[in-house]
Amino acid sequence: MKVCVVVCNSVWYDPRVRKQLVEYNNSGVDLSCVGFECNRYDEEKLKTIPCKHTIVMQDKNFLGKQKNVLRKLKRDKIRKTNISNAIISYKPDVIHANDLDALIPSYYAARKLKCKLIYDSHEICTENIGLIKRPLYARYLKTIERRLVKKIDKMVCVSNAAAEYFAKKYKIERPLVVTNCTLKSEKCEPLEKNEGFEVLNHGQFYAGRGYDVMVEASTHLKDFPEIKLALRGFGVMEQSLKDRARELDATNVIFYPKVLVQELIPMATKSRVGVAMTENICLNFALSVSNKLFEYAAAGLPVIMSNIPEHRYLNDKYKFGIVLIDDKPETFAAAVLKLYTDKEFYNTCAKNAVILADEINWENDFAKLLEIETNLLK
Repeated sequence: MKVCVVVCNSVWYDPRVRKQLVEYNNSGVDLSCVGFECNRYDEEKLKTIPCKHTIVMQDKNFLGKQKNVLRKLKRDKIRKTNISNAIISYKPDVIHANDLDALIPSYYAARKLKCKLIYDSHEICTENIGLIKRPLYARYLKTIERRLVKKIDKMVCVSNAAAEYFAKKYKIERPLVVTNCTLKSEKCEPLEKNEGFEVLNHGQFYAGRGYDVMVEASTHLKDFPEIKLALRGFGVMEQSLKDRARELDATNVIFYPKVLVQELIPMATKSRVGVAMTENICLNFALSVSNKLFEYAAAGLPVIMSNIPEHRYLNDKYKFGIVLIDDKPETFAAAVLKLYTDKEFYNTCAKNAVILADEINWENDFAKLLEIETNLLK
């Protein structure tokens, strides 16, 4: 079986795509991938890609921000044509298109090659927070997605909630769920714990991920000096979070610098609790599942998580943490105190987190897709 993985960035940037390449390669697939030059293009990292690959470069005539609508359309058409031609050159049996921007050139390539087409939707992109202020563009993307999902061979998405949404929205067969869970090899034995009862939220600092809620909650936890609220990462909110912690004299809030992706889970094992908040500020967030939830489980940590359908589903099944009834600081602080004061509950959640990581991992989830692709070719 020859598979071409397609993504509209520099390939090695997206953890889900990296895991696809690893698992396809481990399964003996004749693998290739096509990406597009983006601002994270890194020639050294591309050398580590375990397969044949093509990075379609930016057209030099369209560098920088394009103010003219016609030039934007022309640039987009050239890019998609070049990506499509790169896919065709590999002559795959199956094209695995990651997200809607990759689906469009993949569809044209699949039509020309008469091969199978998989659409892997990493999110509900037409309901993303970035499109709330661009309703016309969002409507345009919905029209394209509605048309193309009828012409693919299989759709994949990241959560059961998203699968139900797509099936109902577009009146299609329920997509296969392949979560953004961790590899078996990423599961870690615990390292020596950091001092005190450390509650960790790691990732990029942007709105809707609970970092500001943690800083505000610090005032509710000052009577418990052992409890530390740790934020590890970087992003647009970093300075405002530090400024607010200073205003509150929040000495119980710790800011850790970012680490390499492969260091996230080992470093997480040094904390006591993980925080996976995905606030319900847009439909895409509401129907998603936090990647870091699986990272904390792989680190053996109980998890405090926001009240969205997939988090409720997973916690009802595995009972590995606390689903917040709302995203208020005092509610978050109460959840921290529950895990801090109730040792039996804490230990049960920690054990169940390990069970979750054992049962839900990338190898198990992705094996379902490999079976479907093999059957499609038969």
